[in-house]
Amino acid sequence: MALWEKTPDVILGRIFSCLSLVDKVSVFQTCSTWRQALERADAWPLFKYSEGLIWEEIFEMGIPSSLEDLQQCENIHQNVLECVDKFGRYMKNIIIAIRSSSSFEVYMKLVQNCTNAKNFTLISMCADFSEMELLKCSLHEFLQRNNTIRKLNIENIDDSGMKNAPLPFGLKHSSHLQSLWIVNSFRSSCLSNLMYLVNLSELALTPHQLNFSLLKHLASHSLKELHIVANAQTKGFYNEAISDAQWGEIRKHGPKLRVHCFLARAHEWTEKEVFLKPSMPLTSLIYRKNVWIKYLESVCTLMSYHRDTLTTFVDFSLTNQPYNYPTPLAYGDRVDGHMIGLARQCPLIQTLTIKEALSSAAILLMVYYNRNLTDLLVRCDMVLYVNDLPNDIETDLVAKHFVEDNYERDNFENAVSSLLGSEWHVLDISEFYEIIDLKYSKYSQCL
Repeated sequence: MALWEKTPDVILGRIFSCLSLVDKVSVFQTCSTWRQALERADAWPLFKYSEGLIWEEIFEMGIPSSLEDLQQCENIHQNVLECVDKFGRYMKNIIIAIRSSSSFEVYMKLVQNCTNAKNFTLISMCADFSEMELLKCSLHEFLQRNNTIRKLNIENIDDSGMKNAPLPFGLKHSSHLQSLWIVNSFRSSCLSNLMYLVNLSELALTPHQLNFSLLKHLASHSLKELHIVANAQTKGFYNEAISDAQWGEIRKHGPKLRVHCFLARAHEWTEKEVFLKPSMPLTSLIYRKNVWIKYLESVCTLMSYHRDTLTTFVDFSLTNQPYNYPTPLAYGDRVDGHMIGLARQCPLIQTLTIKEALSSAAILLMVYYNRNLTDLLVRCDMVLYVNDLPNDIETDLVAKHFVEDNYERDNFENAVSSLLGSEWHVLDISEFYEIIDLKYSKYSQCL
């Protein structure tokens, strides 16, 4: 059997690349041979840090609960600082959330030592962080040194009170930067520096940052994906800076541009009348609100404006509330008709969630009329196994007979699977959450 001490550094480095940060800290403290193996770029494919991640890994309850636990935290913290000091120049993919002075100290070590970053995510989790000015200055220093960065995600870095404050990125990054997320950050800054980013293919902004000239300019170059994000931390949702005619101009100059909206604020009137314009090339609309939103006819009418571009409509507002009415709802009290209409009006739609009571007959008709619904997410507690659709819905006799033969529980899932050409099943609540979190955590990151 081969001895560990004779294993080449290149092999050890690749092995260590699979370890968590806590395990790498342990390796760092083991012996000089293993420490030397960490001094390889391939040993650090990802540096991901926050106190929460550390605590979840080392404490059974997820938080320190004794003086010994606090001392263990401090020991790990010091070792992390030493690792960044020694190996920071090899770290290319960095994700860090600042939630205390300890994580701020790690961040400052990264600023001082990392010079080859390609993907960088910085999330501030402190609303009134006392060192915000130092944070912004150091971010500028970091980005000027790492000017070949490709993906940059900066969240919750507030600059309120600094009117037209300069952005820490711009012309120096124009040759390499392809993806930029500045969600809830640089609220008072002028976005003119973004004009230089002519190789940018993906951009994420909050609604109040939308600017016609900027989007028209970027879309005419390389911008393909625009994410408009209003999550739980977003302030100043209201925006009517871009008219419907201007969205038409943006589409004319950037015909490949697609817009993705994630809305976690409760201002529904803003979306319909001000924010979501018919000419916007809307590809995905994702709701996560703290109010229960009904699929009203007006929402489905809104969706019909985007029938040529819409591929995703997801609403998981208050999804922990199960369907638990004392008696089954009649057809007129459910959303069946609206959902069938949505499936038929938007032929490109692939991802659709259902979070209200809906009959199995309606789901069968939705898939019958739209075979692109390959990612139909239906919770088990939202399905009513009934066939009470009115006759005017079932004008297609083939569809009518198909529904009559398969709406009952025993045949339902197999019938949907046969229409989609792949295995399909209703989801239990935990499975639903797992899929949703995996798909949409990028819009509301929390480390």
